[in-house]
Amino acid sequence: MKCLISLFAVFTSACFGDVILDSTMAYYDYDSWVGTTSADYSTIVTNVDILAIDLPTNGLCTTARYAGNERMREKKLLVFSDANDSLLVEVCVRASTNVIIAQSEIMRRLSGFAVAPLPSVTNGLAGDRCYCKFTTNGFGYVAFARNTVFAEATSYTNAISASDIAVQLDAAILNVSTNAPGM
Repeated sequence: MKCLISLFAVFTSACFGDVILDSTMAYYDYDSWVGTTSADYSTIVTNVDILAIDLPTNGLCTTARYAGNERMREKKLLVFSDANDSLLVEVCVRASTNVIIAQSEIMRRLSGFAVAPLPSVTNGLAGDRCYCKFTTNGFGYVAFARNTVFAEATSYTNAISASDIAVQLDAAILNVSTNAPGM
């Protein structure tokens, strides 16, 4: 009986997650823009070296983490304050095998937002598709897709702008997308 209850809980959770993702995709009219980009890129970006990008977090205490699978490679940069080891900024970049995977990753991440209002569409700040959310207490979040890359920057302090990080990431990804193979 205990095993059956656990199985039901997993199944219910997975179904509920799918409903939330479907609802998020409908809210952002995902079907009308999925697969579209602002340019025809000359190369697919398969790797992003976030430590080599001139971010406004350089010189701060950082930790890099790497993960991946056959569909997507993830690199995460965590920025801490030296004084009390508080997390200041989190930067995540996922290079995927195609544009649709990168764009669907935006929807997957936005479906995790439990607090209203949801992030707003801000195309033009960064990437082919961009969403952001800011609060008065220092929280800033920007998620975007450029070419085959999903990127997000979360700032937990007013001292470092998630928008500035997103602009720098996007410039680096765009440079690779239009100029040279790999990154």
